[in-house]
Formats: sequence, C-alpha cells, structure tokens
Amino acid sequence: MESYGQTGKLIQSGKFAQTDIPLGNGFKLGDVSFPLSSITTPEMLKLEVTVNGLSNGWDFWVYPAVKEVISGEGNIRVVQKLDAQTAQFLKNGGTVLLNLKKGSLSKEMGGDIKIGFSSIFWNTAWTKGQAPHTLGVLVNPAHPALSDFPTEYHSNYQWWDAMSHSGAINLASFPAEIEPIVRVIDDWVTNRPLALVLEAKVGKGKILISGIDLTTDLDKRPEAQQLLFSLKKYMVGSSFDPKVEVTTEQIKKL
Repeated sequence: MESYGQTGKLIQSGKFAQTDIPLGNGFKLGDVSFPLSSITTPEMLKLEVTVNGLSNGWDFWVYPAVKEVISGEGNIRVVQKLDAQTAQFLKNGGTVLLNLKKGSLSKEMGGDIKIGFSSIFWNTAWTKGQAPHTLGVLVNPAHPALSDFPTEYHSNYQWWDAMSHSGAINLASFPAEIEPIVRVIDDWVTNRPLALVLEAKVGKGKILISGIDLTTDLDKRPEAQQLLFSLKKYMVGSSFDPKVEVTTEQIKKL
C-alpha cells in the first residue's frame, strides 16, 4: 500500500499481513490509516494497493482545514445577483464575484441545460433530451484561478460538488472572444458554448462569473470552500486582468 502526491513522490507506504485470499470479491485485507497533518497545501493524492503485482489506485484530494488570510479579500464584493448598486460599484472600478444560486440561471442563458457529473448517454437526439445534456468540464490546470484547487484538464471527483450545485452558462450572447476558465463540454448535437467559470471587464471594473453556487450550505462543502478560496486569491492578484468587455445588461440576462 502506497500513497503518492501529484508529482509522483511517495508520501507513505505500508504492508498488510500475508493471508490467503479466496476466490470472489469484497474480502477485507485490513485497514488503511493515513494521517494528513503533514499535508499543508492543497494536494491531489493517490492511494495504490498492489497484490501479487496487480495494482489498483484511488485519487483523493486534501485541502487545509484552516486557510490563509487573503490580503485584499475585503475589496471583493460577492453576490448572487447583479443589483443596481453592485452594477454601479463594478462600473466605477470594483471587483465582483457573481456566483449564481443553483436553479436561478434563466432558460435563455442555459437554465434548461441539465448538467451532470456523468456524461450523456449516446446523445440528446437519440435519447430525446434525457438528462444529463453535457460531457464534463474542460479546464487549464495551469490557470492561476485554479492554483489552489488542484485539477486535471478533465472532470474528476473534486468537481462532483461543483457540478452538482451549478448551471451551465450559455455564452452565445456574450462576446465570442471570451475563453472560460472552466468550460462545460456540450453534446455535439447542440454544440453550445457553455461555461461554469468566466471572467470579464465591465466599465472600469472586473467581474468573475461562476455558474457554481459557492454560497449555499458552504459549511458542508469542503470542495466549494477550496474553490472559492482559490478564485478569491486569484481575484486579488495582478494576474486577474480580463480583457474582454461585457455590459451589465448582458450579465443581468443571467
């Protein structure tokens, strides 16, 4: 039994007592106890078990229970709806994180798209619109917005919570130059430009829009807590500098 970090470095290993394993499934070999106190930064780890040269592995993610204080976090206005006051704050040069409550996304902007952690079965034409309608997420693991939320370029289980509390934003009415930080892959039959996380310039201000609800029941959702932390840390830094401009009217359509 071995545990590895993202770089492939062996963190801990151990052996079960030798025993006869009968034919069949579900036989207990022993218990695995792995203290996490040595993990002080967000990590994707892998537990690998080998028996007679045959291995199986399980990915898991560890996030610090106590997070560092983000300098300048108080300058970010976190909202679930862009009201007149927040829109003015944004135009005047403010920084806004708009995270949409699950179920609040308008039909026009993707509210009728059933996003799922699992992929669609065949395609929407053959299944007459059976949910889910999407094929996972596509992200850039090196994007600074995700520097504290370890990820691969594709869906894995740290995205299960986000995709279970989200709506896929249809960017058809937004400028084509916008490249989402987290893209949702649509079914090839409809092939819509969909996003979970994107950024834009509004007047003198900057906005990060999340189709993921990062407010509801946050105390029970460690993945959402970590994603929110990573996004906020990005937003207070110099690398948060969106170039593509959108209007408050476009945002309000959400």
